[in-house]
Amino acid sequence: MNKEIKFYIPFEGFYCSIYDSIIDGILESEISEGYLTEKETENINYTNLRLELSKHIFDCILELFNDEFDLFTDNNYITFDGLYSPKYYNFSTDKIKAIVSPEIYLTLLNKFENNNSFINYVNESSKSRDGFASFYEGINEVKKESSIFLEYLFQWFTLSEYRDEVIEFTTADIHEIIYNNI
Repeated sequence: MNKEIKFYIPFEGFYCSIYDSIIDGILESEISEGYLTEKETENINYTNLRLELSKHIFDCILELFNDEFDLFTDNNYITFDGLYSPKYYNFSTDKIKAIVSPEIYLTLLNKFENNNSFINYVNESSKSRDGFASFYEGINEVKKESSIFLEYLFQWFTLSEYRDEVIEFTTADIHEIIYNNI
C-alpha cells in the first residue's frame, strides 16, 4: 500500500447551512449599509467563495482534530484536494476532497479502530435500513476500504461527536474570508 488515498471529509456543506446563512447575513448587511448593491451581488463568484471557505473549514477541522487527539506534530498530515458539490442537493451536500498518505492512514486506523465511540457510530451509521442498502456494514467492513474508513472517521468527528466544536471553530474567523471574496 504506497498509493495516496483520496477521500471525502463531510461537513455541514453550504446549501441551507450555517455557512450559507453567514454569507447571506453579510451580503444583506453590506446592501443595507450601502456598500453593495443587489446588482453587485449577482457578480460574486460563489464557486470561488465556497472553495476559499472550504479551504478554511478544512484547515480548522484538521487543527481541531489534531488538537483533540494529538497524533501529529503539525496540521499538514492531510492535503486539501478541492470541494465536491453535488449537482442536486436532495441526496447529498458538499464535501471536502482530501488526500492522505498510506502511513498517515495507518496511524489513524490504529488510533481509531478500537475507539468505542467511533465504532458504535460506524456500526449504527453503516447499517442497512429502509431506503439505504449498505455495502460496508459495521466497522469490520468499513476498515477494509481506506477511503470509506476515513470518510466515516471525519463524519463522526465533524457531524456527530465534535459537531458543535467544529461549527464554532470554523465560523469564528469566517467573515474575513467572505469579505475578501465578495
